[in-house]
Amino acid sequence: MARETASPRGEFQAVRPARRDEAALLGQVLASAFAEDPVFSWLIPPEARGREARLRTFFTSMSRSYLRRGKPCYLAGDAAAAALWSAPGSWTLPVGEILREALPSGAAFRGLLIRALRTQTQVERLHAERSAPHWYLGYLGTRHDRQGEGLGGQMLREVLAGADASGLPAYLESSNERNLTLYERHGFRVVGDHRALGHGPSIWRMWREPEPGRGR
Repeated sequence: MARETASPRGEFQAVRPARRDEAALLGQVLASAFAEDPVFSWLIPPEARGREARLRTFFTSMSRSYLRRGKPCYLAGDAAAAALWSAPGSWTLPVGEILREALPSGAAFRGLLIRALRTQTQVERLHAERSAPHWYLGYLGTRHDRQGEGLGGQMLREVLAGADASGLPAYLESSNERNLTLYERHGFRVVGDHRALGHGPSIWRMWREPEPGRGR
C-alpha cells in the first residue's frame, strides 16, 4: 500500500511497492541516481561508449532479479526515486541468479566484468560478517534531476519503520561519501570501510540498530 509524505517542495509523494513488470522503470531511476557514483564510475568509466544504456542494463537486471524473487522494491512519487531491499535472511545472491543475469552483466561492464565481479565478491564477504538477522538495503537512489527533495529519506522510512516495529537492525553499503549524512540521520552508523579491491574507490559499511518507539 502506498504511503504519502510531503517533500520539501510541499508536494505529496507516494511511496509504493514496485510491480513485477517495472524492472525497467526501477533500472532507469537507479541508473540516473548512480550516474556519478564513484564505484560505478570506476566500473563503467564516464567516457565509455553507451554508458547511460549500460547503467540501465545493469540496474534493470538487478531490479528484475529482486522482483523475480519477491524482494521488497519501492518507487516514490512519479518514479523519482527507487529502492531495492532484502528481507532478513535473503540477501545472498544465489549462483543461479548470477548465471541468469550473466549476459546483462557482461553487456554492462564489458572488459571490466571481472573487476565488477571481484568487487561484488569482496562486498558480500564483508557483509557476511554480520550474522544477526537484518534488513539489507541493496540500492537506493533518486533520479539526478530530483535529488535534494528528501525522497531518499522517504524511501528509507518505508522499511525502517517496520524494522523498528519488529526490533530488527538494518545494513547497507554506501559507495558515495556524500550520502553518509543521509543514512546517519536515519540511525545508521559506519562500522567499517575499505577500498574496492584494495585500490579502487572507498565503500562504507553501515549498520543500524532498531529504534524502539519509532515503528508504525
